[in-house]
Amino acid sequence: MKTSVSHNTAREFTKSCIMEALLQLMHTKDYNDISITDITARAGVSRMAYYRNYRSKDHILMDYMCSIIKEYAAELEGPEFFTNFQTYEHILRSLKYLEKYKDYVLCLKKANRAEIVLYGLDLYMLHVTEPLEKSNLAKYELYYYSGALYNIFMHWIEDDMQEDITVIASIIYEHVKHHRFNDLPKL
Repeated sequence: MKTSVSHNTAREFTKSCIMEALLQLMHTKDYNDISITDITARAGVSRMAYYRNYRSKDHILMDYMCSIIKEYAAELEGPEFFTNFQTYEHILRSLKYLEKYKDYVLCLKKANRAEIVLYGLDLYMLHVTEPLEKSNLAKYELYYYSGALYNIFMHWIEDDMQEDITVIASIIYEHVKHHRFNDLPKL
């Protein structure tokens, strides 16, 4: 058991080093010019360690987005997490959380990989509503909501977050308060 735990810890450390190396390189080089050799040298890991964990640079960025979403979801565990994800307070909290990752999001945008943020928001929407029975049509409503969040968030970050975060949260809340996904009809 102890060997398994230490192996998982070592693997997570390696993945973290690789993610951090790629993000650092994205500040100084064009994304398409970053090689696996650049990443492994910056991370201090072997190519074998890289390929044991990742298939591509995009895979690294997707994995990082998933870890951001999982971390946020872990902070919100509990009954309120699943039933009140569209309250003003939850929207504000999610914006503040995403604000911490402004640098990552801007790196994605610069690399023409901003759709990874949308992918993460889609995953989050499906996760928070997991206990609800939903049809494929209901999922499209969730995708609509995550798309709206993505668009607002991306423009807010691109505008250097000039608008107060509480105003942005209010705008989103005003659009969703009359249509709660918790009250979706069973189709």
